[in-house]
Parts: sequence; C-alpha cells; structure tokens
Amino acid sequence: MQKEWSSFRITLILYLVVLILPFSFYFVYTSFKTMQHDTKIVRQSSWTAGAMEHLAVNPADQNNQHMIERIDKTLHEISLWVTKNSNSKLYIGAQTLSKDFLQVNACWTTYKENFSKHNDTNIRQHSNQCYGLVDDLAIIIEKMVYLKQNKIINIFYLSLALAMIFALLIIYMVRTYIYIQMKKHAIHDHETKLFNQKYFNAVLKTSTARSQRYKDPLSMLFITIANFGKGDTTYDKKTKKHILETFSDLIRSTVRTSDIACRYDEDHFAIIVPDSEKHNTELLESRLRQALEENNFGVSPELKFDYATAQFDNKETVEAFIIRTQNLLN
Repeated sequence: MQKEWSSFRITLILYLVVLILPFSFYFVYTSFKTMQHDTKIVRQSSWTAGAMEHLAVNPADQNNQHMIERIDKTLHEISLWVTKNSNSKLYIGAQTLSKDFLQVNACWTTYKENFSKHNDTNIRQHSNQCYGLVDDLAIIIEKMVYLKQNKIINIFYLSLALAMIFALLIIYMVRTYIYIQMKKHAIHDHETKLFNQKYFNAVLKTSTARSQRYKDPLSMLFITIANFGKGDTTYDKKTKKHILETFSDLIRSTVRTSDIACRYDEDHFAIIVPDSEKHNTELLESRLRQALEENNFGVSPELKFDYATAQFDNKETVEAFIIRTQNLLN
C-alpha cells in the first residue's frame, strides 16, 4: 500500500514554492546591479573620449591638469571592467578587448610624458591619437554592454517563465494529491452524492455486529443498472451523468431516514435497511421499482434494473452476506 504524505511534507513543498520568489528577486537584483555598473562604464568611456577630444582642441587650457587626473582615475575603473570582461564572447572588435585597452593606455602614458615636458607638438599629436583610440573603445564597450544587457534580459525572462512553470507544476501536483486524498477519505460518492463503498463496508460491519449481539433484523437491497458498467458504451458520458443524478434523487426520496443508500461500485447500488426483516425490505424494493419504472429517464435504450433483497443471517460473515445478496442478481 502506498504511504500517504504527511501534512508536514505537503507544507514543505509549498514553502519551497514560496522560496522561489527570494531567489528570483536576488537574480533580478544582481542582474540590475550588473547592468547599472556596465552602463556606468559606457558613460565613463564616452566621457573619456570627450575629455581627450577637449585636450586635443585646447592643449593650453589651464584646467588640463585636473582633466588628466580625472582621466587617469576613469581609465583605472575602465581597466578593472576590461579585465573582468576581457574574454567575453560579446566582443565585436578586431583584436581583443585587453589589447584595445592596452593601446589606449600606452597612448595615454605617452601623452602624459609629453604633457609633463610641455612638448606642445607631441601633445596635440598624441591627444588626437588617444581620442581616436578611446572613441573606438567606447563604441566597442557600448555595443558589448548592449548585447550583454539583451542577454541578461532574455535570461531573466526565461528564468521567470521556468520559475512560474515550476511553481504552477508543484501547486498543481499538491492540489491533485489533496483532491485524491479528499476523495479517498470521503464518505460520499462524487457523482451521485450517495454514500460510497468505503462507508458502506464500515456501516455494514457495525450493523451486522449489532444484529448478532441484539438479535435485531437487518436486511439489504442491491440494485444494478444494466449496460452501465465501466467501459460500456451504451450511454455516453453526459447521459450517464444525467442517469446517475436522477437515479440517486429517486433513491433518496424513497428510502427512510434510517436507511443507508450507497453506491457500491460503477453500476451496483446497495441500501442497508436496519431493523427490518426481508418482507419489509421487499416493500421498499417494490416502491423503488415503481418509482424507477414511472421515470423513463429520457434515454434510449431504456434502462433496465435488477433487484436483490436478502436478510442477514446471524451465523454468516459480512462478506458472505454481501456475496449472497449479489448472487441473487444473477
């Protein structure tokens, strides 16, 4: 027999679903932090190109020293990013990102040496050269960041979709399991709202034990619907549903409050009649026959019912009582 899950395990699975959210938020947070830093590098590389263009146009500007210090600091920050992304598959240049930056750095080092020697001719020449190299590097970095951000966004949407599918799948599995367990432990049949076989067996066992102890009469009525078993195609699914609803309503309106009407299996129905001898139960059978015959159910072919009534023998077992009653249907 398959072991049933405890409520703790089911709750644990639901907690796992909830834990998906923090991981998703963490992924979003790290992704946006990366995109934010990459965007900053794009701005810095563009600013550096503009700053070097300013140095080329205005080599004698008094604020150039301050500009050089800012460019040094910015190039250092860019170098850290380049080192981290030097082997990126998103590089679109002719060499490598590291070599592109080394050319910029070498040109900039030469420019600073000429600036310190006040060599105006070489300053203008190298500032123009550095501007061209940095401008090309800025374009490469901008395109790399654009491709990288597109890749992150695609991964984000894919991860979000997978997380949602996983969460919905777990919720569906848990919901299905709970539904199966509720149906398994229920005492009513889902289609007819009559008591189910599990409840029938429990009540019959109690009733026969009481009958054996107190010598009270106990009878049982079995009814079967012809051409209605599992796999039978005489009636379609919708018609069978209508038949079951009408049939169960007729039974409930005919039996006494103390009688227990049950759906024993697909096409067998049993009514436990406590404190009743066989001839009294046969009267109930007669009323049911009349009620079922007067109701044509509006189906074709017409329904046929078989009936069997038996009284419990205090010397027989519950199983023997059921088998003996069912054999009367044949």
